[in-house]
Amino acid sequence: MDGKRLIIDQDSNLRVGEKIYVGTPGLWELIVLKKTKIDEISQKDKDKYLDLINTTNAKFTTNKYGKEKIVAPNSCKYMIIQQLEGEKKGRGVFLPSDPNALCERLELLMASKQAGNTGVRNEIASICDELLRQKILSHDAYKN
Repeated sequence: MDGKRLIIDQDSNLRVGEKIYVGTPGLWELIVLKKTKIDEISQKDKDKYLDLINTTNAKFTTNKYGKEKIVAPNSCKYMIIQQLEGEKKGRGVFLPSDPNALCERLELLMASKQAGNTGVRNEIASICDELLRQKILSHDAYKN
């Protein structure tokens, strides 16, 4: 954290140095829950969460050789951070190699699509491509 302490006040707000992050339910959901309903969280809370992660350098740790590395690159939390960073920077889709994580994400995206979200098609296609490549998904299931 570059010597900065994270302080939580009695109103559930977070302070890092001079920055104060108002502790909204959406921000706290992103901080404490392993899996979140990311589509239900406001863009303002998503932006605050990314700023907090970057300010505290929370997604990195130092290995025994003194090099910085990602804390848990295959975790659900890191996938959420990558998704939010991708939304903000307009990057491509980040896909983990773990088939279980891919299937969980695919289920979430399919439900989102069925609910009317039209912006998930590319990520669904990318996950299906990866599951096909890993031979988790058959060609017939892929076509469906």
